[in-house]
This record gives sequence, structure tokens and C-alpha cells, in this order.
Amino acid sequence: TLKEGQGTSVVAQGPSRPLPSTANVVVIGGGSLGCQTLYHLAKLGMSGAVLLERERLTSGTTWHTAGLLWQLRPSDVEVELLAHTRRVVSRELEEETGLHTGWIQNGGLFIASNRQRLDEYKRLMSLGKAYGVESHVLSPAETKTLYPLMNVDDLYGTLYVPHDGTMDPAGTCTTLARAASARGAQVIENCPVTGIRVWTDDFGVRRVAGVETQHGSIQTPCVVNCAGVWASAVGRMAGVKVPLVAMHHAYVVTERIEGIQNMPNVRDHDASVYLRLQGDALSVGGYEANPIFWEEAVKYRPRAAGGLCLKTSTEKVCAVWSDDLRRA
Repeated sequence: TLKEGQGTSVVAQGPSRPLPSTANVVVIGGGSLGCQTLYHLAKLGMSGAVLLERERLTSGTTWHTAGLLWQLRPSDVEVELLAHTRRVVSRELEEETGLHTGWIQNGGLFIASNRQRLDEYKRLMSLGKAYGVESHVLSPAETKTLYPLMNVDDLYGTLYVPHDGTMDPAGTCTTLARAASARGAQVIENCPVTGIRVWTDDFGVRRVAGVETQHGSIQTPCVVNCAGVWASAVGRMAGVKVPLVAMHHAYVVTERIEGIQNMPNVRDHDASVYLRLQGDALSVGGYEANPIFWEEAVKYRPRAAGGLCLKTSTEKVCAVWSDDLRRA
């Protein structure tokens, strides 16, 4: 089931700052993608960049994301992008703003439950060498030494990346917004977008003319849709179909586990689950085999305190947990 937010209307509350009449680019959505986009636009020297967030930064789905950063992917482009992201969140943002993103370098561990998956991880290790990403393929015994709490009886091996880690999603977005603002960008919260004005040029190409909000309009030639689960609804405002669908997911935080401190985060690609270190406990989540699609995100807005919140069934949680429990 879904819980619709209660509390003070953003219309009554008003925007966090006055809207400019014009902007060179408007970013819609104040989550991870929106804040990253605004930061990099500002860093590239784009003036007149404005971010519009319907409630508060990260109050959609970003606030409860895992914040995991795994550096190795099958695509060289992804490896380079992830290396850049790691530099930004682990060093550059703190140097720029003096704020901490919550970055914790505790390493990442991909587990292989079959020979094919282990061969894939060996290829990833080779790709990592080409891009300067340190990684090691470990035997089950070596994995047990690194992660004593893990059941390795049915493992073929693991891929260990010592410089992987986690970030605090809310803290990272706050730092990104601060850094972007220092470069001249504007972040406006409590400002829901209600429409996008478009026009057709002499060649029949539809172009953006402006953005309508509940608190006024901004004339702009460019819009970046970073609305997350609301991206399809925002796209329809401009007559654009966004091929995106949201799904319900669940994660569970365990009680305190003795000896878990500093253990690496774990990913099982075959079971589509992860284990994320969270202080002296674990956050457990993943992708369900039969997901519940969320097709009416536009009807729901973030909670007044804490952000968008969904409830899910115990059966769905247990389905994800079954493979995690096997590792304990």
C-alpha cells in the first residue's frame, strides 16, 4: 500500500526563494540525479542554471536509497563514470564545500555462486586493471578470511574491490547543492512544476519555451527531467513519452551484529540482492523476482517529514531475504 503525505501544503508554504523570470536551463527534481546534474552544469560554467524541487531535496526516493558505489561494470564507459563519481563524492566535494558526503570506503564484494559468474568477475578484474581500479578474485577460503560471517560453502569465489564504498544520499545531495550554489546555480525547494511550455520552430521541431510552477513561471530554452518516479508525468507535460516505470522495493535493517564493523558491502548478482554495512548492522535489499509496478506515482507526494514512503508485504521482503539468509 501507499502512504500519501500529510502536512503543510507547498502552495501555502511558498518556494524557498523567489523564482527568476528567466533561466538558461531548468533542472526538474531535487534527488541524486537532479543535484548531480546541477552541480556538473555549474562546474562546466553554465550560468543561469536553476533546480526546481517539489518539496525538499531528496524527499522523493533518494533519501532511502542504498548509496552503494561499485566501481566495476562490464562497460568501460560505466567504469570511467563511476571512477569520476567516486572522486567527486570521496574527495572533491569536501574540498569545495567543507561538508562531508558520508563517504565510507569499506570495499565491495561480488559473490559467484557458479562458474560462469566467476569467469565474468575475472573479466571485470582485467577491465579494472586497464582503468586503474584495484580488484582481486578471491577463493572461498580467502573470502571467509575477509568476511568471517559469510557462509561460503556453495561459493566458487568472489571479486573484491577494496576502494568501493557507500555514501549518504541526503548528505551527498546537500553537498552537491551547496557546491552548485557557490558557482552561481539556484536551488528552489517547495516549488512543484505544473507544466512545460513548448513551441514548434520553422522546421517542425518542438522546443521548450518555459516552465510553469505553482508559484509562477520561468522562461527557459532547456529543461532536464530528473524527476525520478515522476519522470513520466513530467515528460507528458512536454508531450514526451519517457520509457520509465517505477517498482516497489523493500529493504530491511538488522539489529546490531557483533563483528560486522568495517566489513565490505556484498552483492549477489544471481540472487539480485545486496548487503550494505550500516554502522554495526546491515541493510538488506534487492530486486524481487515478481516486482510490483508502481504506475500512479504522480498521485503521491513525499511525506511532510522524511520523504516518500511505501509499505510492502512481508512475503515480498522474505522473497528477497531468502538468499541473504543463506549467506549468514
